Formats: sequence, structure tokens, C-alpha cells
Amino acid sequence: MATSKSAEVDNSADETPDWSDEKAGQLVDLIDTVKSRTTDNVVIIARALVYGLVISVLALASVIILVTVLIRMADAYLPIGSGVGDAVWAAHAFVGGLLTVLGLGAWMSRRGEGAPKPLIVAAVVDGLAIVAIVVYGIIQAFN
Repeated sequence: MATSKSAEVDNSADETPDWSDEKAGQLVDLIDTVKSRTTDNVVIIARALVYGLVISVLALASVIILVTVLIRMADAYLPIGSGVGDAVWAAHAFVGGLLTVLGLGAWMSRRGEGAPKPLIVAAVVDGLAIVAIVVYGIIQAFN
């Protein structure tokens, strides 16, 4: 019996890549591109809207609480009237004046070079007004 030696030939290097794998890869790349251009942008916009809404609601609540506290403190400690609740109009006028000065400073600093300067000046004027009222109250307390 004659034995024939058959040489095993490796044809894997000569084979062309499987076209189904190539097309599947192209399809995945296409889907990723469409997703990155559409869905990802929509998700970012939706997150921005939700977070913006939550932040604006919290900011509004914080401003309302801050103004309420300022008016109550001004009512209790302003040297006008004889006690708490007697000069609520003065507390409203005082807090309204402070906020008006800050608002005017912000309005004047809305554009131009050196923009924050009027806002800083308005904050300093408010601080000086508060210090003047506190000093006046302390002087009145000792008389």
C-alpha cells in the first residue's frame, strides 16, 4: 500500500475577509453616527431643560425666602416704629430700595467694557446703607 503524503495547505491568508462581517461593521458605524447626531443631542437638550427648570424653581423659592427674611429682619430691627409689625411699610421700603439700587447697578453693567463696575458700586452703596441703618439703630438703643 502506497501512502501518499498530502501536504496541508493553509489558505486562510489567501481568503478574502468575510463580507458579512464587513457589512455588519459598516451598519453598526452608520447606526452609531445617526445616534450621535440625533439621539445624543436630544438627550442633552432634554437634560438641559429639566435641570434648568429645577434650578429656576429652586432659585425662585430661594429668592422669595430671602426677601421674606430680609423684610422680617428689617421690620424687627429698623429703628422706625415701636415694635415688630409697627413699621412694615418702612421694612418694605428699605428692602425695595436695596433691591432697586442693586437692579440699577446690574442694568448699568449689562454691556460695555468694565461691565461689573456699576454692579460693584451698587453693592457697596447697599452695604453702606445697611451699615448706616445699623449704626443709627445702635445709637438709638443707647439713648
